[in-house]
Amino acid sequence: MKRTIIISVILIACTTCFAAEPTAYVDNFVYTLDYAHHTAEVAANPKASGDIIIPEQIKDGEGKTYTVTSLSAEAFKGCKGVTSIVLPPTIKQLYRSSLEGTGVFANRELWNEGALYIDGCLIAVDKTISKPKFVVADDTRVIAGGAFQGNKTVTAVVLPQSVSRIDVFTFRDCKNLQKVTFGRHITSIGRDAFTGSGIYLNEKKWKKGILYVDSCLIAVNKDLPAKVQYKTPYRLIAEGAFAQNTVIQSVELSPMLETLPAACFYECANLQNVKLPASLREIGAFAFYRCPLLKDINIPAGLSKVGDGVFYECSALSTLTLPEGVEEIGKACFFGCKSFTAFHLPQALKQIGDGAFAGCIRLESIKLPDNLESIGKQCFAGCTGLEQIIIPEKIIVVPEEAFAGCNHIYKAVLPENLYAIHNSAFRGCGRLERIDIPDRTFTIGKDAFSGCSSLEQVNIGEDLHTIEDGAFANCTRIEQLDIPGEVTSIGIGAFEGCYGLRNLTLPKSLRYIDREAFQSCRGLREIKLPKGLERIGARAFAQCKQLRKVDLPAKLKEVGDEAFRDCEMLPSLQLALPDDCIVGKNAFKGCKE
Repeated sequence: MKRTIIISVILIACTTCFAAEPTAYVDNFVYTLDYAHHTAEVAANPKASGDIIIPEQIKDGEGKTYTVTSLSAEAFKGCKGVTSIVLPPTIKQLYRSSLEGTGVFANRELWNEGALYIDGCLIAVDKTISKPKFVVADDTRVIAGGAFQGNKTVTAVVLPQSVSRIDVFTFRDCKNLQKVTFGRHITSIGRDAFTGSGIYLNEKKWKKGILYVDSCLIAVNKDLPAKVQYKTPYRLIAEGAFAQNTVIQSVELSPMLETLPAACFYECANLQNVKLPASLREIGAFAFYRCPLLKDINIPAGLSKVGDGVFYECSALSTLTLPEGVEEIGKACFFGCKSFTAFHLPQALKQIGDGAFAGCIRLESIKLPDNLESIGKQCFAGCTGLEQIIIPEKIIVVPEEAFAGCNHIYKAVLPENLYAIHNSAFRGCGRLERIDIPDRTFTIGKDAFSGCSSLEQVNIGEDLHTIEDGAFANCTRIEQLDIPGEVTSIGIGAFEGCYGLRNLTLPKSLRYIDREAFQSCRGLREIKLPKGLERIGARAFAQCKQLRKVDLPAKLKEVGDEAFRDCEMLPSLQLALPDDCIVGKNAFKGCKE
């Protein structure tokens, strides 16, 4: 009957599969930041000591405010020098291990009748507490994950109405625990909260392969039938309850259910059909993660949020309609849904998370709604069937790799208020023919359009200041390029390999051309360098084999190594350089003598 599900490490890895979680160092402590929800978690601080006060809010380096809502499992673990700690009322989640091994945990004077309470949080219960019935204090608002774990004495626990969550591992391996009393104030139950407890091990409490506790579905086992129909009333499902079950093929859920919890059907390899209740309002992270046969699921009209990785690699899912009330799609939500050909997004949608549709290789069309305010990194990366994209006006940033590898996109329309195009945003969009950079765009990031081999026309707005490394590298069909007057630097290899480039206009504001910026631009014949230019980087114009004329500015201070190497048609410019100009090795080697 007992099952072992190792999903915690995988879940953590998947939430960061596109980028490491951002951190902030504030008042000697490290925090993990959640940009989307403006919250912060106390990360591992192994060197912490003394008296610690956790603030309600912190600010990052940019002055943005985050509410501190949790302590990680490793927050102060093993910090023997931590003598006291103050937890703010904003804390909603922490773990026994967060403080295990600290001076606070070791100080028996802080324990009351076998329990350690700190600022309304039950941190731990002694593993050999004398009273078999444990009544959690009325003013308790949070019970730490694993608080009772391994207790050998407790047989019954009563939870107060002030507690809303039973967290991960809370009663794990409490082998004598037979009863936990709680009401509707409990709104979520963490994974493996009861695994290995007396309740879990009592076969009489299981009904057809399902364990229920106080109208909550806690876990399933190998005796679960392939078709699960709603019969026993339940209002909650514990996180990971059906995870990695290979028997279940279809399921009908309770009409009382409002939240489908995290990892609920995680890696259910044979799950094909799910009937969700009309009462459902939220689908938690990784709920259907890697259910490869799932193809039939109804989404209730009242749904408002779809969490991270919910349908990650549900490769058989070919169609799905989100209701109009959904405002947020989580990270990697539809990652690898290879059967999607089209997708309708609700008009209320404001945010699409990182990698939400990445790898949807058959997705041909998607209309981004007008109210959309942000799209995440790698949002549509690898959507090789996508043909065009129109980015709504409220979006001011195209993030990193947002459309990278979308090699069938031939049309991309950018909003007028766009501020930045970040690194590799359109990298490898091999069919993209034209791009109009709006006037308000300040920067074009690294490799933003690299490898867009069909790109012929590039119109750059007047406010652009920076063209970063490799921005248009290997865009072989660009013939004419007018760089506007605010650009001061052109990055490494920014236009390297643009073989078709024939006409180039550089701005008066330009001060620095970095190395390899125009290397192998074989179509260039003439360059007029601006008067204010001070530095030409190494190999900046190397192998521009048709280059015949270059006007050098009087203020030029440096010409890098091999800057004009193998420009076979260009007469050596050595004698035309200013007297104080530093000339690198082989700067004009291979030029026409």
